[in-house]
Formats: sequence, structure tokens, C-alpha cells
Amino acid sequence: MATIAPTQTEEARYSNERAWFAVAVLSLAGIVSYIDRQIINLMVEPIKVDLGVSDLQISLLQGFSFALFYAILAIPLAWIADRKNRKLVILFGLICWSGATFASGFATVFAVLFIARMLIGVGEATLSPAGFSMISDYFTKEKLPGPISVFTGSGFIGSGLALLLGGYVYSAFAEMGTTALPFGTFQPWQMTFMAVAMLSIPVFFLLLLVKEPVRREGNVVLAADDAPPAFEVISFLKQHSRVFFPLFFGFSCFAGAQYGIGAWAPTYFIRVHEWTQLQVGQYFGPVVMVGGLVGVVAGGFAAERLLARGIDDATLKVPIYAILAALPFAIAFPLVTSPIVALALLAMVIFLGTIPFGAGVSTFPLITPNRMRAQVLAFYLLIANLLGYSAGPIFIAWLTDKVFADPQAIDLSLAIAPPVTMAVGLLLIFIALKPHKQMARAISHGD
Repeated sequence: MATIAPTQTEEARYSNERAWFAVAVLSLAGIVSYIDRQIINLMVEPIKVDLGVSDLQISLLQGFSFALFYAILAIPLAWIADRKNRKLVILFGLICWSGATFASGFATVFAVLFIARMLIGVGEATLSPAGFSMISDYFTKEKLPGPISVFTGSGFIGSGLALLLGGYVYSAFAEMGTTALPFGTFQPWQMTFMAVAMLSIPVFFLLLLVKEPVRREGNVVLAADDAPPAFEVISFLKQHSRVFFPLFFGFSCFAGAQYGIGAWAPTYFIRVHEWTQLQVGQYFGPVVMVGGLVGVVAGGFAAERLLARGIDDATLKVPIYAILAALPFAIAFPLVTSPIVALALLAMVIFLGTIPFGAGVSTFPLITPNRMRAQVLAFYLLIANLLGYSAGPIFIAWLTDKVFADPQAIDLSLAIAPPVTMAVGLLLIFIALKPHKQMARAISHGD
């Protein structure tokens, strides 16, 4: 019996479905990655008691330990992702970060937990550059900001689930007390680390079903070399330094503000408003999950629509307006006396503050040669991790420990550090506006 060849419409639909399946699975991997990374934010108080550490040391576990390993491996792994099978790179990262999360449950001293948190950095070092690069090859330039924002938004679902799911898991283990297993006796926070690490198992098998896309060259300016070495990527960034460096540091400041809030807001509600871990998970978790996802996806699709109208700097203007609107809410939420009002104001900070994660980050693949894309994104993520994951939480903890010298002053620290960081980021993005517009127009005209 003769077979009927698929029509172009059917092939396009199949290709589109396959592309969005890849986005969905990569986003699921991002969710699990963020759960493993952010679960520690819910357990600050019991970890401090058991390990005898300060807020400043906790901030090192929340961000710096993670970012340190990322700084070592991000560029080499992105170099591999620009040349080899990106799906295999991501699978390698998933095994590493889930194994490190499980190992966190064995920590009995600060140094062991610090090393485990370092190894979790492999997740971001593999998933983000390789994932962005894969998605960029599944979609055309005009359609790219939407899928990128969905992928980026997965982190906020993961951050919210880390609180929501983590609150229930931790509370269940807390009711059980110390847990005796064949290989040791563990506290509730240690058992929570082990439990959430198991979420990576089904994701591993789903990733096996994702097809590595063919590298396309039609949606960005072409690279001069099919596989440029690192020095050529650095040369490209230096050539366009007036665009990339302000954007790298500007968007990293926005990341620092959000990660600082995400790291210390749970402890703020526990210390200032006397919530339990379960209450934080029940109330703050959904706010992070919904507010962050809606913000990052809305920002991406808003930029996509404006790009379609010919507004070349849409991926910068959308974040600028969003952060300007977020600033007053960021100052106000830690200072109000009602936890419900604080939560409502914080929801606005998260919604508006996450818009740049979708709209802004999509700037880089739009102005970067294909074969450099993962490496350029890795340079950005390197800075975003070192400045965002590290400096964001550390700035808040430093104010609490060293300036105010009072754990209860975390409300004042939150009212100062994130808004200052946002303001610095705005200044840097403004500096990049004009040279970015010139570069985007040159690319669109094939110059």
C-alpha cells in the first residue's frame, strides 16, 4: 500500500510540536535544578542551629559556593555545547547536580555542605547555556523570545516548588524527628535534601526523548568561523563591549536583587512574622511560582510582539520599565507590619522584577553568532552567578550581621540591598541602549 507523504503544513506542525516538547522537557529540568538549588533557603534556621553558622556563612552556601564551581566550569562546558551534542552535556549536568543534592544530606559540618553546594553549580553550568542554544535552533528569530522566556520561567516554578513542596517535606520529616537509615542517622533538613534529589530520575528519562536540533544559521548574524575558539569569542565581546558589558552587569544586578530576595524572604517571614517553614511554603511558594513565571513569560512575549513591530530595543525597554515600577514595592514590602500586606507587595516585586529574565536574556542570542551563542551566554551567566547568586544574598547578610548586628534587622537589610542593586542595574542598561540599537539595526540590515 502506498504511503502518503506529509504536507508542508503537517511537517511544520510536527516540527513545532517537537520544538515545544523540547522546551517543556528542558523547562522541567530547569524546575528540578532550581528545587535542588533553592531548597536550602527554606531551612536556614535549622541548618544554622545544627552547623553553628552565621547569616553570612549561610549566604555563602546559598550563592557563592554554587557560583564558584560555575565560574570554573561554565565556559569550558559552553565551549563543548557549541561543538558537541548539547543534550548529552545536559544529561551529564543533571547527574552531577542531583547527586550533589543527595550528598548535601550527609553534611555535618559547614565545609562538607559548601563542597556539595559547589557541585550543584554544574546544573546551571550545563543546563542554561546548552538549553538556550538548543531552543535557539528550534525557533526562528522572531519566535525566539517566547520559548526563551518559558525556559527561563521554569526557574521560578522551581523556586516556588522548592518552598511549597519543601515546606511539606520538611514538616513531615520534622514531625518524625531524627530519621535512622541503614547508612546513618539524619536530621529533618538532611532528609529533605535527599528526598528532593529523587525528582531528577524521571527527568533523566524524559531528556532521552528530546532530539538534538540541527544548528541553524538563519536567525542570527553568522560567525566568521564554524567553531570559533574562546579567544575569538572574547574578541567578539571586546569589539561590541559597549553593548555586552553593560548588559552583562546590568541584568546581573537585576538577578542579584531577585536572588537576594529569594534567598532571605523565607527567613524574613520566619523571623519577623514568626511563620513556620510550612507556612512559608504554603503562602510564599505560590507567589514565587506564579509571580515569577507570569513575569518572565509576559516579559518575553511582550518583547516578542514589540520586536515584530520593528522596535529593535524592545528586549531592553521592557525590562527598564518593569524595574522602574518594581522599585517602590521593593522598598516597602519588608517594612510593613502585616505579613499579608508584605506578601502582596512582594508579589509585585517578584512579578515586575522577573520580567527582565525573559525579555532581557533573549537579547543575547539575537545579537550573537550561532557558534558563539552558548559561550556568550555562559559569559553572561558567569557574571550573573558571581554577581547575582553571590553578591545578592551576601549583601543582605552582610548588612544584617555586620552593619545592624541583629538577626531581626533582616527587614531593614531587605529594604536597602535589593533596591540599591536594581538602581545600579538600571543605570547600566541605560548606558547600553544606544550602542545596542545601532548593533541590532546593523544585524537586521546584514551589515
